[in-house]
Amino acid sequence: MAKRKHTKVVYKDLRAYWGLADLNTNTIELNKRLKGKKHLEIIIHEKLHLLLQSYDEMAIKNMARELMGVLWSDGYRKIK
Repeated sequence: MAKRKHTKVVYKDLRAYWGLADLNTNTIELNKRLKGKKHLEIIIHEKLHLLLQSYDEMAIKNMARELMGVLWSDGYRKIK
């Protein structure tokens, strides 16, 4: 199994999106205004796009929400 390249996360002033995944550079762009549960959901969502490129948007959205819920319930939070 080939080793995956590290995913770079960049925070930007994305006005129309919460996040974007760039398959060519393995980069996730996140809206710098994201906080809390929504931040966790969107970072998972965009990483899933990088990992599961053949899945449709609704499948990615459902998986991201499910994973976010489990992690949030278990106490995972972003530390500054």
